[in-house]
Formats: sequence, C-alpha cells, structure tokens
Amino acid sequence: MSARAIAEWRNRVRAEYGSAGLAAQVVHWMIQAAFPEQLVDTGLRIVSDELAHAKMSHDVVQALGGGEEPLAIDVRMTAFPQAPEGILASLVDSVLRNFCFGETFAVPLFAAMREHTTEPPARTALNRILKDEAVHRAFGWDALDVLLSIDGAGVRQRVSHKAPGYLKGFRNAYCLAEGRLLSSSEQAWGLLEVSQYAEIVDQCWKDSIKPRLLRRDIHIA
Repeated sequence: MSARAIAEWRNRVRAEYGSAGLAAQVVHWMIQAAFPEQLVDTGLRIVSDELAHAKMSHDVVQALGGGEEPLAIDVRMTAFPQAPEGILASLVDSVLRNFCFGETFAVPLFAAMREHTTEPPARTALNRILKDEAVHRAFGWDALDVLLSIDGAGVRQRVSHKAPGYLKGFRNAYCLAEGRLLSSSEQAWGLLEVSQYAEIVDQCWKDSIKPRLLRRDIHIA
C-alpha cells in the first residue's frame, strides 16, 4: 500500500485531533465572554465532530495497513496562542484563522479530495467530514459577527491586521509543497494533487472568504 497515502491519513488524524482541541479552547473563551448559548452549543458539537473525524481518519490508516506504528500527537497543535490583549482578542485571532479561514478552505478542499475517492473507508470518512465542515464554517462566521457586535471598529482593525499573515500561512502550507504526481490508487484513497490545493485555496479566497469579509466592511490589503 502507498506509504504516501498512509502518511497523509496519519497527518489527517493529527490535524483533526488538533482541531478538536482548538474548538474546545474557543468554546472555553466563548463561555468566559458570555457568548450566545446556541453558538456555544455548536462549538461543543464541533469538538465532538473533530474527535470523530480523527477516529475515522485513523480507521483509514488501519485499512491502509499503517495502524501498527504509534501515532504521536503534538499537544501544541491543540491550542492557539492567547493574545496578550485578552480573551476577546484571542477569540478574534482563533475564530479568524481556524474557522473563517481554515474551515472555509476545508469545504472545497475536502470536496475535491472526495471527488475521485472510491475506497470505502476513505469515502466514508470524507463524506462525514465534508458534511460537518459546512457547519464548522458557518460557526466561524457567526462567531465573527458576535465579535463585531461587541466591538466593531476594534475587531475590523484586528482582522485587517491579522488576515494577511494567516492567508500567507495557508498559501504556504497548501501551495508551496512539492511532490510527485499521484497514482490512481492514491487518488482512490482521497489524496489530492499539490497543484489542486493551490488552485482551490486561491479560488476560495477570491470567491468565498474575501467577499464575506467585505460584506462585513473588513478590507484586506
């Protein structure tokens, strides 16, 4: 079985587990900031979703024959740096980077991964992940709206300042990697060509993220 497919799904286990931790941290901050109960409930659902995604991704690793080697999780992936300015600033940073950007990029990326996936364990995982990502994306933008209602000018200024760096980080992560072309078998297990990552990230920024920011009167240089 492809070592690259095993490595990719092991990375997804780590990423989904890390996302569970990040969502839990955001929920904790939301509780401290007295966010609406419904949004806190959605955040708790997201923690559960991400843990389920990690479990399903590990099931794919096992189906690929890569489940015997222990999988180490870097605990630093499960928390976002707290801003020295306080809880609200921390929420702006994490909501923007991990939800408004991360989860919004995730929707078209996982859709593209699923397009050529035929292996049942991978297809099952991607079906569940893709279904949940739309909820996670909406959560991010709803949370940003709550933050804007608390301090519109301050949040707009912080987002305008932080967004270019976060965008660059995603572009670097998704668009600068190099690798050989995928085999049909690797595509059947849900792997995506590096060139597709680059195209999807740029298109999603232009068609989805930037317009959503502009509708909130947030302008990015």
